[in-house]
Amino acid sequence: MIPTFAPVNGTATGVNIQDIKIEGATDWADNIQVLDAGGAAIAGYFYATAEESGLEADGWLSEDLGSLADVTLQPGQSILINTEDTAKITFAGAVSTEDTVVETVVGFNFVGNNTPTSLNIQDITIEGATDWADNIQILDEGGAAIAGYFYATAEESGLEADGWLSEDLGSLAEVTLEAGQGILVNTEAEAIVTIPGVDL
Repeated sequence: MIPTFAPVNGTATGVNIQDIKIEGATDWADNIQVLDAGGAAIAGYFYATAEESGLEADGWLSEDLGSLADVTLQPGQSILINTEDTAKITFAGAVSTEDTVVETVVGFNFVGNNTPTSLNIQDITIEGATDWADNIQILDEGGAAIAGYFYATAEESGLEADGWLSEDLGSLAEVTLEAGQGILVNTEAEAIVTIPGVDL
C-alpha cells in the first residue's frame, strides 16, 4: 500500500470523512487512518462500495464494518490515506478564508497546505518556536521525509526576517507546498502554527 499524507480541513467547522472521496479506490484495500495531535493513528476506516458492503452508499465503513462511519475531523486535523493503487482524492466543503491555527505537541505534528492553491513555507508561521530546534520536514508521496528546514529568528540567522532556513542555512528557503501537500512540523515545545487561508 502507498501511504499518502493528506492535511484535512481548513474550514471553521468539522468535516465528515464521508465527504472525502477516492476515485480509483480498489475497494476494501484502501483505508483512512485518523491521527491524534502527536501523529499517532487512533482509528482506521476501510473504503467499500455499496455493492460490497450492502449499505446505502459507497464510503468509509465504521470500525465494526456494519455501517458507514460517522467521524468528524476537526479543523487542522490530519489523516493518512493508504491506497493499493494510484487514486484521486477529493474533499468536499467550503474553502477556508480564515487562517488555520494548530496548537502543536512536543515532537512531530502533521499539518499541511489545506488550501486549493500553492503556498510558500515562509507563509507558515510559528509562535513559541524554540529557535533552530524546530523544523519542517517535507514528505514524498509515500510519506518519507525528503527535505528539512529549520526555523530561526532574524537575529540568530543574520537574515532579513524570521523564517524557515534553506538547507545550507544561508538564506530563507524558497519552497512551495502544493494544494493538499502534507508536512511534518517538529517542535521542542508547545507552539502555535498558523497556516494562512485563501483570499477568494
